[in-house]
Amino acid sequence: MKGEILITGAGGFLGSKFAKFYSENGFRVIGIDKNKKKLALIESEDVITICADITKETEVKKIYNFLKKKYTILGLINNAAIDAVPKKTSLKNLRYPSIDMWNKEINVSILGTFLMTKYFGELMLKNKSGSIINIGSDLSFIVPNQNIYKKAYPNYVKPPTYSVIKHGLLGLTKYYASLYANSHVRVNMISPGPIKNTQNKILIKEIKSVTPMNRLGEYEDLFSLMKLLIEDGSKFITGQNIFVDGGRTII
Repeated sequence: MKGEILITGAGGFLGSKFAKFYSENGFRVIGIDKNKKKLALIESEDVITICADITKETEVKKIYNFLKKKYTILGLINNAAIDAVPKKTSLKNLRYPSIDMWNKEINVSILGTFLMTKYFGELMLKNKSGSIINIGSDLSFIVPNQNIYKKAYPNYVKPPTYSVIKHGLLGLTKYYASLYANSHVRVNMISPGPIKNTQNKILIKEIKSVTPMNRLGEYEDLFSLMKLLIEDGSKFITGQNIFVDGGRTII
Protein backbone atom coordinates (compact mmCIF):
# COMPACT_ATOMS: atom_id res chain seq x y z
CA MET A 1 0.00 0.00 0.00
CA LYS A 2 1.53 3.31 -1.14
CA GLY A 3 -0.38 5.59 1.21
CA GLU A 4 -3.65 7.42 1.64
CA ILE A 5 -5.53 9.65 -0.79
CA LEU A 6 -8.29 11.86 0.62
CA ILE A 7 -11.17 12.65 -1.78
CA THR A 8 -14.05 15.04 -1.17
CA GLY A 9 -17.32 14.59 -3.03
CA ALA A 10 -16.38 10.93 -3.18
CA GLY A 11 -19.94 9.72 -3.64
CA GLY A 12 -20.52 11.69 -6.84
CA PHE A 13 -19.98 10.61 -10.44
CA LEU A 14 -16.34 11.65 -10.75
CA GLY A 15 -15.47 11.21 -7.08
CA SER A 16 -16.53 7.57 -7.13
CA LYS A 17 -14.46 6.96 -10.27
CA PHE A 18 -11.42 8.60 -8.68
CA ALA A 19 -11.83 6.47 -5.55
CA LYS A 20 -11.92 3.27 -7.58
CA PHE A 21 -8.94 4.28 -9.71
CA TYR A 22 -6.65 5.15 -6.82
CA SER A 23 -7.65 2.08 -4.80
CA GLU A 24 -6.89 -0.15 -7.78
CA ASN A 25 -3.45 1.46 -8.12
CA GLY A 26 -2.08 0.71 -4.69
CA PHE A 27 -3.45 3.61 -2.64
CA ARG A 28 -5.82 3.51 0.29
CA VAL A 29 -8.66 5.96 -0.36
CA ILE A 30 -10.51 7.95 2.28
CA GLY A 31 -13.70 9.25 0.71
CA ILE A 32 -15.74 12.08 2.20
CA ASP A 33 -19.29 12.98 1.22
CA LYS A 34 -22.56 14.12 2.82
CA ASN A 35 -24.52 11.35 1.11
CA LYS A 36 -24.40 8.11 3.14
CA LYS A 37 -26.11 6.03 0.46
CA LYS A 38 -23.61 7.03 -2.22
CA LEU A 39 -20.70 6.43 0.13
CA ALA A 40 -21.95 2.91 0.83
CA LEU A 41 -21.64 2.12 -2.88
CA ILE A 42 -17.90 2.85 -2.98
CA GLU A 43 -16.83 1.42 0.37
CA SER A 44 -14.42 -1.51 0.16
CA GLU A 45 -11.32 -2.94 1.78
CA ASP A 46 -9.23 -0.15 0.28
CA VAL A 47 -11.84 2.63 0.33
CA ILE A 48 -12.69 4.03 3.75
CA THR A 49 -15.68 6.39 3.83
CA ILE A 50 -16.56 9.28 6.13
CA CYS A 51 -19.95 10.98 6.05
CA ALA A 52 -19.37 14.67 6.76
CA ASP A 53 -20.11 18.22 5.62
CA ILE A 54 -16.86 19.88 4.55
CA THR A 55 -18.43 23.34 4.69
CA LYS A 56 -18.45 23.10 8.49
CA GLU A 57 -15.07 23.63 10.12
CA THR A 58 -16.00 21.62 13.22
CA GLU A 59 -16.59 18.55 11.06
CA VAL A 60 -13.41 19.02 9.03
CA LYS A 61 -11.42 19.40 12.25
CA LYS A 62 -12.89 16.16 13.61
CA ILE A 63 -11.88 14.32 10.45
CA TYR A 64 -8.39 15.81 10.71
CA ASN A 65 -7.97 14.82 14.36
CA PHE A 66 -9.08 11.28 13.58
CA LEU A 67 -6.99 10.74 10.46
CA LYS A 68 -3.73 12.34 11.57
CA LYS A 69 -3.29 9.67 14.23
CA LYS A 70 -3.70 6.73 11.88
CA TYR A 71 -2.71 7.71 8.37
CA THR A 72 -0.15 9.57 6.29
CA ILE A 73 -2.11 11.58 3.74
CA LEU A 74 -0.15 11.63 0.49
CA GLY A 75 -2.78 13.43 -1.54
CA LEU A 76 -5.90 15.54 -1.20
CA ILE A 77 -8.38 15.63 -4.09
CA ASN A 78 -10.75 18.58 -3.64
CA ASN A 79 -13.56 17.35 -5.86
CA ALA A 80 -16.75 18.50 -4.08
CA ALA A 81 -18.84 20.90 -6.18
CA ILE A 82 -22.38 21.74 -7.23
CA ASP A 83 -23.01 22.07 -10.96
CA ALA A 84 -26.15 23.28 -12.70
CA VAL A 85 -27.77 20.47 -14.69
CA PRO A 86 -29.50 21.68 -17.88
CA LYS A 87 -33.28 21.66 -17.50
CA LYS A 88 -36.45 23.51 -18.42
CA THR A 89 -36.75 26.48 -16.08
CA SER A 90 -37.10 30.24 -15.87
CA LEU A 91 -34.35 32.18 -17.61
CA LYS A 92 -34.49 34.90 -14.98
CA ASN A 93 -33.78 32.43 -12.17
CA LEU A 94 -30.68 31.17 -14.01
CA ARG A 95 -29.28 34.50 -15.17
CA TYR A 96 -29.57 35.94 -11.68
CA PRO A 97 -29.21 33.13 -9.13
CA SER A 98 -30.55 33.67 -5.64
CA ILE A 99 -28.22 34.62 -2.83
CA ASP A 100 -28.98 31.23 -1.27
CA MET A 101 -27.78 29.50 -4.45
CA TRP A 102 -24.59 31.58 -4.50
CA ASN A 103 -23.87 30.83 -0.87
CA LYS A 104 -24.54 27.11 -1.20
CA GLU A 105 -22.26 26.66 -4.22
CA ILE A 106 -19.48 28.89 -2.88
CA ASN A 107 -19.56 27.09 0.46
CA VAL A 108 -19.10 23.66 -1.11
CA SER A 109 -16.45 24.51 -3.71
CA ILE A 110 -14.50 27.41 -2.23
CA LEU A 111 -15.04 27.26 1.51
CA GLY A 112 -14.93 23.44 1.56
CA THR A 113 -11.69 23.39 -0.44
CA PHE A 114 -10.20 26.06 1.80
CA LEU A 115 -11.06 24.18 5.01
CA MET A 116 -9.69 20.87 3.71
CA THR A 117 -6.51 22.67 2.62
CA LYS A 118 -6.25 24.49 5.94
CA TYR A 119 -6.08 21.24 7.90
CA PHE A 120 -4.61 18.68 5.54
CA GLY A 121 -2.34 21.10 3.72
CA GLU A 122 -0.89 22.00 7.11
CA LEU A 123 -0.40 18.31 7.85
CA MET A 124 1.49 17.94 4.57
CA LEU A 125 3.65 20.92 5.48
CA LYS A 126 4.66 19.20 8.71
CA ASN A 127 5.55 16.07 6.72
CA LYS A 128 7.28 18.19 4.03
CA SER A 129 5.54 16.14 1.37
CA GLY A 130 2.18 15.92 -0.36
CA SER A 131 0.07 16.81 -3.35
CA ILE A 132 -3.22 18.69 -3.47
CA ILE A 133 -5.33 18.42 -6.62
CA ASN A 134 -8.27 20.77 -7.03
CA ILE A 135 -10.82 19.65 -9.61
CA GLY A 136 -11.63 22.61 -11.81
CA SER A 137 -13.33 22.91 -15.17
CA ASP A 138 -12.79 24.37 -18.62
CA LEU A 139 -15.06 27.08 -17.18
CA SER A 140 -12.16 28.18 -14.99
CA PHE A 141 -10.78 29.78 -18.17
CA ILE A 142 -13.74 30.35 -20.47
CA VAL A 143 -17.36 31.25 -19.82
CA PRO A 144 -20.31 29.04 -20.77
CA ASN A 145 -21.17 28.93 -24.45
CA GLN A 146 -24.90 29.44 -24.11
CA ASN A 147 -25.51 28.52 -27.76
CA ILE A 148 -24.84 24.82 -27.16
CA TYR A 149 -27.95 24.54 -24.98
CA LYS A 150 -30.46 26.18 -27.34
CA LYS A 151 -31.52 23.13 -29.33
CA ALA A 152 -31.82 20.72 -26.42
CA TYR A 153 -33.06 23.21 -23.81
CA PRO A 154 -34.47 26.33 -25.53
CA ASN A 155 -35.19 28.19 -22.27
CA TYR A 156 -31.97 27.30 -20.46
CA VAL A 157 -28.83 29.30 -19.77
CA LYS A 158 -25.89 28.11 -17.72
CA PRO A 159 -25.90 30.29 -14.58
CA PRO A 160 -22.82 32.35 -13.63
CA THR A 161 -22.13 30.60 -10.33
CA TYR A 162 -20.20 27.56 -11.55
CA SER A 163 -17.85 29.49 -13.84
CA VAL A 164 -17.19 32.24 -11.28
CA ILE A 165 -16.47 29.66 -8.59
CA LYS A 166 -14.06 27.67 -10.78
CA HIS A 167 -12.22 30.89 -11.62
CA GLY A 168 -11.98 31.53 -7.89
CA LEU A 169 -10.75 28.00 -7.25
CA LEU A 170 -7.85 28.69 -9.60
CA GLY A 171 -6.89 31.68 -7.48
CA LEU A 172 -6.97 29.50 -4.38
CA THR A 173 -4.82 26.92 -6.17
CA LYS A 174 -2.16 29.45 -7.11
CA TYR A 175 -2.14 31.03 -3.66
CA TYR A 176 -1.43 27.80 -1.80
CA ALA A 177 0.93 26.52 -4.49
CA SER A 178 3.09 29.58 -3.85
CA LEU A 179 2.73 29.42 -0.07
CA TYR A 180 3.59 25.71 0.16
CA ALA A 181 6.29 25.48 -2.52
CA ASN A 182 9.31 25.64 -0.22
CA SER A 183 7.96 22.74 1.83
CA HIS A 184 7.70 20.34 -1.13
CA VAL A 185 3.90 20.38 -1.09
CA ARG A 186 2.41 20.80 -4.55
CA VAL A 187 -0.98 22.31 -5.38
CA ASN A 188 -2.42 21.98 -8.88
CA MET A 189 -5.77 22.07 -10.63
CA ILE A 190 -7.10 19.65 -13.23
CA SER A 191 -9.75 21.22 -15.44
CA PRO A 192 -11.80 18.80 -17.52
CA GLY A 193 -14.05 19.74 -20.37
CA PRO A 194 -17.52 18.15 -20.40
CA ILE A 195 -17.30 14.52 -19.27
CA LYS A 196 -19.71 12.05 -20.86
CA ASN A 197 -22.36 10.90 -18.45
CA THR A 198 -26.11 11.01 -19.12
CA GLN A 199 -26.32 14.15 -21.23
CA ASN A 200 -29.07 14.72 -23.76
CA LYS A 201 -28.03 13.42 -27.22
CA ILE A 202 -28.70 16.77 -28.84
CA LEU A 203 -26.57 18.51 -26.24
CA ILE A 204 -23.74 16.00 -26.80
CA LYS A 205 -23.79 16.81 -30.51
CA GLU A 206 -23.59 20.53 -29.80
CA ILE A 207 -20.69 20.12 -27.35
CA LYS A 208 -18.79 17.99 -29.86
CA SER A 209 -19.24 20.71 -32.48
CA VAL A 210 -17.23 23.21 -30.37
CA THR A 211 -14.54 20.71 -29.33
CA PRO A 212 -11.61 20.19 -31.75
CA MET A 213 -11.36 16.47 -30.93
CA ASN A 214 -15.08 16.19 -31.71
CA ARG A 215 -15.99 14.21 -28.60
CA LEU A 216 -16.77 14.55 -24.94
CA GLY A 217 -14.22 13.52 -22.35
CA GLU A 218 -14.34 10.14 -20.65
CA TYR A 219 -13.57 9.95 -16.95
CA GLU A 220 -10.67 7.64 -17.76
CA ASP A 221 -9.04 10.54 -19.63
CA LEU A 222 -8.23 12.09 -16.25
CA PHE A 223 -6.60 9.09 -14.62
CA SER A 224 -3.02 9.18 -15.90
CA LEU A 225 -2.72 12.86 -15.01
CA MET A 226 -4.21 12.32 -11.56
CA LYS A 227 -1.69 9.56 -10.90
CA LEU A 228 1.20 11.70 -12.15
CA LEU A 229 0.30 14.65 -9.93
CA ILE A 230 0.25 12.45 -6.83
CA GLU A 231 3.57 10.73 -7.48
CA ASP A 232 7.16 11.98 -7.56
CA GLY A 233 7.23 12.34 -11.33
CA SER A 234 5.47 15.67 -10.86
CA LYS A 235 7.61 17.01 -8.02
CA PHE A 236 8.50 20.16 -10.00
CA ILE A 237 4.91 20.89 -11.10
CA THR A 238 2.89 23.26 -8.95
CA GLY A 239 0.39 26.08 -9.34
CA GLN A 240 -0.79 24.82 -12.71
CA ASN A 241 -4.27 24.66 -14.23
CA ILE A 242 -4.06 21.66 -16.55
CA PHE A 243 -6.85 21.31 -19.11
CA VAL A 244 -8.15 17.93 -20.22
CA ASP A 245 -10.71 19.17 -22.70
CA GLY A 246 -10.00 17.89 -26.21
CA GLY A 247 -8.79 21.36 -27.18
CA ARG A 248 -12.00 23.18 -26.34
CA THR A 249 -10.28 26.09 -24.57
CA ILE A 250 -7.79 26.79 -27.37
CA ILE A 251 -10.30 28.18 -29.86
